[in-house]
Amino acid sequence: MQSRVASLKMPSSWNEYITIVLTDSGFVSRGAIYGVDGRKWASTSGFDVTCEEIKTLVGGFTDPTRLFKEGVRVSGRCYTCTRAESGLVMGRESAEGTGCMVFKCHKCLVIATHEEGAHPGGCYNVVTKLGEYLKEQGI
Repeated sequence: MQSRVASLKMPSSWNEYITIVLTDSGFVSRGAIYGVDGRKWASTSGFDVTCEEIKTLVGGFTDPTRLFKEGVRVSGRCYTCTRAESGLVMGRESAEGTGCMVFKCHKCLVIATHEEGAHPGGCYNVVTKLGEYLKEQGI
């Protein structure tokens, strides 16, 4: 994973981060990078996060009360908030066995989901490594 991220100096498009780093890892089924202002930088096909969802996520990094109370909403799906600290929000959908990870960088959010049967730890590792790399780059 580290070599995948490190080998991408400045990609020709943000979509390379989504495909090469996130989905090609096998741990992420859908992923996106959104600016903290709600603008989409890149995403897998059909994975659209609304401006309201982004606004709620960004606010949740300051005060996670709403996320714990109402859940983490990403691309129309709601996940139970299981963790909200240190620039990372995690959600789980117990009935389906799916989950989501949201990592806050300086200027963007890295958002990913994993499906039933995928190991949540793998998704966590991929998302946090990419998020930390982007933060190191000042993004």
